[in-house]
Amino acid sequence: MAISRPFLLALVGAVLLGATLFAVQNARNSASDDAAPAAQQSQPSEAAPAEPVQASNPEDSIKSSLNGTLKSARFSSNLSISGLGQTGSVAVSGAFETPAQGEVPQFEVFVKADGAGTDVDVGLVSTGDEGYITQGDKAYRVPQSAWNQVIQAASKAETPADQVTLPFSVNPTNWLRDVKEEDDETIDGVETSHVSASVDVETMVNDVFAAAQQTGAQTAQLPENLQQQAADAVKKANFDVYVGKDDGLLRRAQADVEITPANSEPVELSADVNLSQVNQPQDIKAPKNVVPGAPSGQAGALAQGFLGAVGATEAAEATSLAALATNNPQKAARAIREGKKVVIFFLNPRGHDDRLVLKSVRTVDRKTKAVVLTDPVDAIERYGRLVQDLGVSQAPSIVLIDRSGNARLIEGYVDTESLTQAVADAR
Repeated sequence: MAISRPFLLALVGAVLLGATLFAVQNARNSASDDAAPAAQQSQPSEAAPAEPVQASNPEDSIKSSLNGTLKSARFSSNLSISGLGQTGSVAVSGAFETPAQGEVPQFEVFVKADGAGTDVDVGLVSTGDEGYITQGDKAYRVPQSAWNQVIQAASKAETPADQVTLPFSVNPTNWLRDVKEEDDETIDGVETSHVSASVDVETMVNDVFAAAQQTGAQTAQLPENLQQQAADAVKKANFDVYVGKDDGLLRRAQADVEITPANSEPVELSADVNLSQVNQPQDIKAPKNVVPGAPSGQAGALAQGFLGAVGATEAAEATSLAALATNNPQKAARAIREGKKVVIFFLNPRGHDDRLVLKSVRTVDRKTKAVVLTDPVDAIERYGRLVQDLGVSQAPSIVLIDRSGNARLIEGYVDTESLTQAVADAR
């Protein structure tokens, strides 16, 4: 199994999309502070501290690491893959802080991947009020109209914890075999219990496939024997966990997996996850180097995937990457400073009237000296004070700004002659 560029990109996308969806869902389902599976509960701001967990045996240590009250932490993890003469790695780091009910989580997730000629450096940051996509040392602000959908989703977090259900159920503790105690270690100044175990691969694979079917995944379209092939291919799956002795919370997890597909050489995967500053306040701030426009490449795909996920969460139209990328607001502001007429056309690319008006706008661009700009309607907020007083809220809409900076709004269909005359009449 060669380590390909698509494989690494898919892995990066899965990590970041998973972080995004978890953050939105966590905001929606924030509830009580009972010690229950973390996937089912989050904690409100007035929750009482969790009682110390006293693990009586190795199995209890593992269970407490899965069920503990983890409100905040910094994390770093690394996944390395080697086999068939190739290597690759994915490093994920960042921090998170569980919000009060009805608020957006604060988090930062940064992913770096390399292998097979691929070099990825992307991330996602939430300050609660704002969101950012990062690419290397640059950051791009998520359009506020899109982020407001995240805020709206968080504000609906009213479902009691005992009524929150997931669309699937898996219990990792059922996969464990040969659980035993190892030498204790101190991690980030915390005394931890070290427990090792192996994984019953067939049980794990069966649970994962069953969970996929519960979510409505089209597993029937997969090869009939894929489930058994997956179980047979995993020759080894061992892991170690390090759990705080006083609080029962996870501090470190390591896993080593060997996969040998049929008629192929082994491929080894190694993962190491570390948590620090557990349940301490996290200092999550907006990135420093925020630039206009939108990221490209893998970060651009992340941005569009995030916008699509947010739209799906609220059953709303996803903000387009074009709205994130446009530099037309800067062009409009510069033209106004230079005393030029400006025509800004906001459209829905799929709208019938919008396509007809676009022809009129192009004619104005050819026949007048006005600065003519075209953007999707979801880019309106990028223009700020240039258009906010006009109340632009639909497409097609045209904002006509004269040489003195006075703006006029034309909504709906307008023919070429009428639009050309309106531009000519503007002083």
